[in-house]
Amino acid sequence: MNKSDQDIITEYLSGNEIAFNELIQRYMTSVYTFTYGLTHSVQDAEDITQDTFVKAWKNIKKYDKKYTFKTWVLTIARNTTYDFFRKKKNIPFSAFDNTDGDNVLTAQLADEQPLALEISVLAEDKDILDTAIEQLPPVYKEVISLRYGQDLTFEEMSVVVKRPLNTVKSQVRRGLIALKEVLRAPK
Repeated sequence: MNKSDQDIITEYLSGNEIAFNELIQRYMTSVYTFTYGLTHSVQDAEDITQDTFVKAWKNIKKYDKKYTFKTWVLTIARNTTYDFFRKKKNIPFSAFDNTDGDNVLTAQLADEQPLALEISVLAEDKDILDTAIEQLPPVYKEVISLRYGQDLTFEEMSVVVKRPLNTVKSQVRRGLIALKEVLRAPK
């Protein structure tokens, strides 16, 4: 029988030192995939993933049960990735926080066709989709990765990225519109 994350945490806090390894095994791929999507570097993603789990281990007593462990650890991964970028100064951080710099008209246009279906038809090959996602601004890359790569709800995403729920919903919608434009662009 699979134990819940909360059961594993309780077991660890009660003295079972190896219980935390179960959480690492359960969420290693999710954290790595998320950080790789932001860094596009195997080495950086591996380092950030390792740092994320060290931070989670050190702060497990501060874990708030009202959030899922996955949401909590992905929040740590996001913050650790941002710390990494700040140290490297590879990207301007204003790009992550820019919610008003988009074309208001484009964001407000109604799309008659379901975006997810259209995207999957246009991007038959995962490599094409990954390449298209890499071309998105960092704020859209992040929310698209959380929504469709990590299967987080909008509420969970709001917690991870520390933005209001409606902002996250808007950013996902704008990210999908931008992704569709990238996929439609002539090659």
